[in-house]
Amino acid sequence: MIFGVKDTHVDGPGRDLIRSKLRDAGVTASFHEFAWAQHAFIRDELSKGRYDPAVTKVCFEILLELFGRVLKTDLGARDGRVAPPEHVC
Repeated sequence: MIFGVKDTHVDGPGRDLIRSKLRDAGVTASFHEFAWAQHAFIRDELSKGRYDPAVTKVCFEILLELFGRVLKTDLGARDGRVAPPEHVC
């Protein structure tokens, strides 16, 4: 999930609700909020001044990482279980 903190379509409490519902449902997801970014920060340059090339670049890298992790890595069939992280120092 990617949001801009200055988003006028999904406000802070709405983003908090989305995040908590995903956690309550046990959904494995990343949640990113970018300061100074608006709802349309990935739209083209003609999007009423909301286009942010720096944030767009970061979001695209997040997308590539997700695709690489999920689509390129063959880990076998999913069984729906997620092992707890090991706390080894």
